[in-house]
Amino acid sequence: MDFTLPPLTQQSFSRWYNKKVPRADKIEERILYPGIALTCSTKSRDLRSQITAKNVFITHEKESGIFHHKVLGSNNAFAALPKRLYSQCFHNINIHSIPPENRMTVRLTENTSVVLPFIPDDFVAQKRAKRGGVALSRKTRGSAKKMKIDSDAKREASVCPDVMYTGWVSNVMSASTEPAAQSGIDSFRLMMFVRKQLAAYDEDFNSYVPNPFNNVRTVADIQGDSDKNLALETVIGFMHHYGKDLLTV
Repeated sequence: MDFTLPPLTQQSFSRWYNKKVPRADKIEERILYPGIALTCSTKSRDLRSQITAKNVFITHEKESGIFHHKVLGSNNAFAALPKRLYSQCFHNINIHSIPPENRMTVRLTENTSVVLPFIPDDFVAQKRAKRGGVALSRKTRGSAKKMKIDSDAKREASVCPDVMYTGWVSNVMSASTEPAAQSGIDSFRLMMFVRKQLAAYDEDFNSYVPNPFNNVRTVADIQGDSDKNLALETVIGFMHHYGKDLLTV
C-alpha cells in the first residue's frame, strides 16, 4: 500500500517540515507533510487547473489533534484544500482501501515517522455517505443484492484489519532520492559516508578529528572569529538540508 500523496523530495522536506503555520488565533499548527507551493494565488480563478497532488500540504494542530490538508499560494498564504478538488488530488480511492481510522504511519526518513490521514477526513465522510446511499437504494432489489452488500462489508473488514500500516517510505531516504537544494548530493549518500568516516575514526586508535570550535566558549566568540564562524555557518547549512529531522523531538 502506497501513501496517497507523492513522495517528498529532500528540498521540500528541508524547506517545510515541522514549520509553524502562521495563524491569527495563535493556535500551534505545524507542517508534517510538505507539498510544493502553487504558482498562483489560492484565490485564483484558475485554481482547478493549477492544483495537483504534489501541491497538497498536510498540517497538524498538536493540541486538538486535528489534521488539515492545505495549499500554499504564490503569496505565501495557506488555504484549505477545497472539497471540490478532493477527487482531483486523490484519484481512484476505493472505500475498501482506506486503513482503520483513516490513519497510517508514514516513514519520512530513517529517523522520522509520522501518523497521517490516508485522505482528508471529510473526504472519507463523503465516500461513506455516498456508499450508504447506494446501499440503501439497492436494498429493495432483492436478497441477491443484499448478499452482495454483506460480501462487500466482509471484504472491507479483511482488507482493512485493525492495525496501522507502517510500510510506506518516502524518497527522502532512498538511494535514488532527488538531490538537495541547488542540485546538491542527497542526504542518503551523504549520511552514509559520514557514518563510514565516523566508524573509521573509531577503529583507528591514532586517528584525530580536529574540533572546529576549540578554544571558544560562547557563540559570540565563534561569530567573532571568521574561520570558526564559517564553520558554524557550514554546520547550520548541513543541518538545514540534511539533518533537520535529527533535531526534531
